[in-house]
Amino acid sequence: MKQTDTKTQILDVAQDLIQRLGVNGMSYKDISEAVGIRKASIHTHFPKKDDLLVALLDRYSDRFLRIVDGIVASSDTSEVKLRRYCGLFESTLSSGNQDKACLYAMLGAELATLNHPLVEEVRSFYQANTQRLAVMLNAGLEDGSFQFNGDVEAMASLIFGLLEGGMLVARVQGGSAGFHQTIEQLMQLIKC
Repeated sequence: MKQTDTKTQILDVAQDLIQRLGVNGMSYKDISEAVGIRKASIHTHFPKKDDLLVALLDRYSDRFLRIVDGIVASSDTSEVKLRRYCGLFESTLSSGNQDKACLYAMLGAELATLNHPLVEEVRSFYQANTQRLAVMLNAGLEDGSFQFNGDVEAMASLIFGLLEGGMLVARVQGGSAGFHQTIEQLMQLIKC
């Protein structure tokens, strides 16, 4: 089995900490203790916290959006595509102690404390998701899987907001079981 390099370990630990505690709840000290290296070693890879966050956001966004693009391009029905998309959020929340949220949801909650390039990264991720959701919703309207009133882009934004915010609420209200019920209610809403 290939041993993970130090830079990847740092990113993995930082992501886990941010998804559970938030960006302001994570420090280089936390990372150094978890990885078993000195803080100076982290600074070698990521001189500033913003450098670490940019690398982390790029990695997360690339992975997540590649998965979403695969869902959109699949031959699944529109309903299955949307369920698979929602399942990405549900599996994040279900992992570990059911206390993880989407990395971008955590950063979005702390947007006012981020520097400008990071704010733009968060906005870009949100926009990329709503665009892909709009594609799924349009396909569902065309094939009759979905029937809802209102604008497709507004519904896409509503769904993304529900998933990102719903994860944060579910962490307070008991975890993934309640979040799953929220997703099922969403599916009923768009199939009316």
